[in-house]
Amino acid sequence: MRHVIYMDNAATTRLMDEALSAMMPYLTDSYANPGGIYDLAQEVRKDIATAREEVASSIGAYPTEIFFTSGGSESDNQAIRQLAELGTFPHIITTSFEHHAVLSTCKYLERKGLARISYVNPNPSGLIDPAEIEKLICKDTILISMMMVNNELGTIQPVGETGAIAKEHGILFHTDAVAAVGHLPVDVRAMNIDLMSASGHKFGGPKGTGFLYVRENIKLPPLIYGGRQERGRRAGTENVPGIIGMAAALKVMNDNMDRNLARRRELDEYFRAVAPMATPASPADRLPGHFSITLPGVNAEELIVRLGMAGICISAGAACASSDDEGSHVLKAVGLKGDALKSTIRISMNENNTEEEIDAFFEEISGFLR
Repeated sequence: MRHVIYMDNAATTRLMDEALSAMMPYLTDSYANPGGIYDLAQEVRKDIATAREEVASSIGAYPTEIFFTSGGSESDNQAIRQLAELGTFPHIITTSFEHHAVLSTCKYLERKGLARISYVNPNPSGLIDPAEIEKLICKDTILISMMMVNNELGTIQPVGETGAIAKEHGILFHTDAVAAVGHLPVDVRAMNIDLMSASGHKFGGPKGTGFLYVRENIKLPPLIYGGRQERGRRAGTENVPGIIGMAAALKVMNDNMDRNLARRRELDEYFRAVAPMATPASPADRLPGHFSITLPGVNAEELIVRLGMAGICISAGAACASSDDEGSHVLKAVGLKGDALKSTIRISMNENNTEEEIDAFFEEISGFLR
């Protein structure tokens, strides 16, 4: 089997060995439904509780504030849709370059006449100014939702400052932290976060797993009705192997975060040093290892296909929007137009990538850049 150079970690990550090992017993011997009252079931139930404690500890939360879900999209939906249910035509503030899980949910609420939504645009560098959000706050504003790291650009948003503004005005603050959890330090209390979405497969856990942090005393209605799982917040038999694997992966990522970030910064420096085209600088407000680069005159889709045939994996934006012929809404939000929308690629490396892989990437695309 040929060596694959994988530089699309923002789309998904490889299931780490530690996560797979942690999951295996729950796919074989410890298969009981945690809702049972016999010993085998109760042992599984205790293991879920331990996983919940590990996840909570990694973000500075209490275990009772963690609700396991199927991933970031479900978590975003529950946070936004169900909060809207608590108000009478409430006002919600978000940004124009959120993930579709947030934007489509907001559009649904607008279409159904269930909420009024205001959208804040980023600046050309891909950053949101919290002052622009504060200008839109009014007496019926109940929620501000802003992602922690933009999944296409890699820009790290001023979540703590925005959360402080929300707190000052008595408004709830939600952040889609899918691209951040496991990669950057997160402390929900220090960052004034009331609700936060995360997805396991973005940090080495299994697909189909995620969690929603809900600050204590927030009475959030369930999105999925049925049984009493997740303390009545999320019906359905728990995905036990997924929950255990996700918690194991998150622990590994948090235990090694400083080393991982240092390694990614090394790769950043090497990437910029050998790049034959202009690349972004390395500001403190960008996730290390993440590049969004416009290649004038290059068809990004054609390039990605050609690279894929050579065993090199990159993307042109979010995987869940890769078939959008109208161009990335994120790139449009930062001012890209026309051919630039179809000439922008996303490279997302992690600590497992190498300088040799970067060399191979540039060698392969050299023919496109002449």
